[in-house]
Amino acid sequence: MSTTRPDPRPTTLTEEDLYTAWEILSPEGGSIMTKSQVLDSLKLYFPYISAREVRDLVGPGNLSLEKLRNLLFNTESYADYDPNVEAFRIIDPHGTGYVEMNVLRRLLSQIPGVDMIDEGDMELLHELVDVDKDGRISLRDFAQIGSWSPPKEVPPEQARRMLLDQLQRQDSS
Repeated sequence: MSTTRPDPRPTTLTEEDLYTAWEILSPEGGSIMTKSQVLDSLKLYFPYISAREVRDLVGPGNLSLEKLRNLLFNTESYADYDPNVEAFRIIDPHGTGYVEMNVLRRLLSQIPGVDMIDEGDMELLHELVDVDKDGRISLRDFAQIGSWSPPKEVPPEQARRMLLDQLQRQDSS
């Protein structure tokens, strides 16, 4: 897949992000995961991931919270690493250059705590994410996710109403 890098946006990981990632990887709450456990966990979200990719990611030994911290926070060895490109490769495993909404729905529904995504949610998500309005989610669209996020202190229902109001105003103009 020939991908042009989107406009660079700073990506900052926090300790909270680290703990969230660990909770998703290890929902049973273990302190160490074997490569086989990591593979089983990641296959839920990334069905095309291979055992070799997990071995390359984890390196020697098992995966622990501390090792995950080192992988995520040691940016010196990842000077050319673009997390948007890598994340997009996961949801576009065939390298088509875009993602269909049904694939995005399936991935979102596999996240712990996301019970059901209705059509209204998917329509709103599509409106927000399809920045260039070509009907598909491209890498460039995908890289913009987060730039429209409401502040954390806004309750989810209020944020949804704000986004819907904003979309209606855009459609009116």
